[in-house]
Amino acid sequence: MVKVKMWRPEIETLPREELEKRQLKYFRKQMKYVIENSPFYKRKFKAAGVTPNDVKTMDDVRQVPFTTKQELLQSQEEHPIFGDFPCIKPEEATRVFQTSGTTGKPLKIPFSKKDWFKTFYEQFSYYVYAYGMEKKDVAFFPFTYGTFIAWWGIQSVMEQHEITIVPGGGQSSDARVKSIADWNATIVCGTPTYVIYLGELAQKMGIDLPNSKVRIVVTAGEPGAQVPATKQLVEKLYGAKNYDDIGSTEITNFGFECVAQKGTHMSEGMFLPESLDTETGKPAAEGETGELVLSNLFCESAPLLRYKTKDLVRFNYKKCSCGRTFLRMEGGVLGRADDMFTFGGVNIFPSAIENFIRGIPTFSNEYQLVIPKQGSGKRMKIKVEPASTDVSNEQVKNAVKQLSENIVYNIKVTADIELVDPGSLPRFEGKAKRVIKES
Repeated sequence: MVKVKMWRPEIETLPREELEKRQLKYFRKQMKYVIENSPFYKRKFKAAGVTPNDVKTMDDVRQVPFTTKQELLQSQEEHPIFGDFPCIKPEEATRVFQTSGTTGKPLKIPFSKKDWFKTFYEQFSYYVYAYGMEKKDVAFFPFTYGTFIAWWGIQSVMEQHEITIVPGGGQSSDARVKSIADWNATIVCGTPTYVIYLGELAQKMGIDLPNSKVRIVVTAGEPGAQVPATKQLVEKLYGAKNYDDIGSTEITNFGFECVAQKGTHMSEGMFLPESLDTETGKPAAEGETGELVLSNLFCESAPLLRYKTKDLVRFNYKKCSCGRTFLRMEGGVLGRADDMFTFGGVNIFPSAIENFIRGIPTFSNEYQLVIPKQGSGKRMKIKVEPASTDVSNEQVKNAVKQLSENIVYNIKVTADIELVDPGSLPRFEGKAKRVIKES
C-alpha cells in the first residue's frame, strides 16, 4: 500500500469517544461565539430556548435548531449584502464567494483573513497529507477566476505547502491538455465530468496521459471518485489515483479520501457531523442513508451550526486500514436530497445509473436522464450515445440490452433507452446537469 501520511495523527487516530468529546467542547465554544457575534444565531437560539450549557452530550446537540440555506438567503435579502448571520463585519472580509445558484438565488459567503490563511490552512492540510501530496509535486488547476469557491481553498493551502501551482484558467480545453503535458503536472484537479473530458481529449490529440507524470487526480463538485465505474475511468485515462474531495461554499470542504480508497473520510477534526433519517429526523443507523447535517467548529467568519446540507450519506464508523478513526462516508455523497427522485415507488440516485452507463465501454461517458411527471404513465428515459462512429449496430444493440437489464435488476424500474448521435449530448466544464424533470 502507498505510504500513509497524516496531518494531525494525534487527532485523526483518536478513539471515537475522545473524538466526540473534543467535538462537543468546540461545538459549545462555537455556540457561545455565534451568540455573541451573530444577530441571526442570537435570535435563533433565544427563540429555541437553548444555551451552550445545555449541550453536554451528543444527544443534547439535537436540542439545537437546524440552520437551512433558505434561512440564510432570507437573512441576506433582509440585510444585504451578507445578511446578519456572519460573525464579521463586511469590511473584514478578505475573500468572498457565492454558491453556484443552480437551484435558485446565489448565497454570498465572506471569509476573514484568519479563516483564509489559517483556518483553511489547517482544514486543507488534512487533504494534502491524505492524498500523499509532496513539495516536489506540480498541480494543474483548470478552473476559471470567479466567485464560485471551486478549488480556491486547496490551491491556496497547496501553495503554502510549497507545491508548484500551474493555473489553467482562460485556456481552451486543448490548451489545458497541452499544459498538463508541457508542465509535467503530477496532480490534476477538476470535476469528474471535466477531467474525463480532458482525458478523452488527450487521447484524440495523441497525448499519452497514462504514461505522463500525473499520479494524483482530485475530483470534486459532483459524485465521481466514489462511483466505481467513474473512478476506474479517471484512473485509466490518467494512469493515476483518483481521490475524492467533498465540500460546499457555505460550509466549506469537509470530506477527503485517503490512499486506502475505502470511502471518503469526514474531516472530523474541523466539523461535528450528523446523519439524520430523512423521514424521522433521528440519527440514521450506521450503514443507513441519511441527510448530512454539519457544524463548522473553527470558522470565525460565517460559521454554521447544524446546517442541513441536503447531501445524502452513509456513515461507517469502523477504523480505516489507513489508521484513521475519522468516520467514512461510504460511496462519498450518494446524491442530493433534491437530486434523488422517486419513480415507480423507488428512490433513485443518478450516480447509480451513471455507474451502469460508464461500466459499458460501447457507450460514451455522457448521458441524460429525463424524468416524466408523476402519474403521466410515461417511463423514465435515459439518453446515451455510442462511444464513437466505429461502434457496430450489433454492439450498440447488446449495450442497450445490458443497460436495460442492469436497471431492471438493480434499480427495479423499467426505462426507455434512447440512442443519440455520438458527441451530441452536452459536455460540462463545471457541475454537470444531467437530470431533466418534466413538469
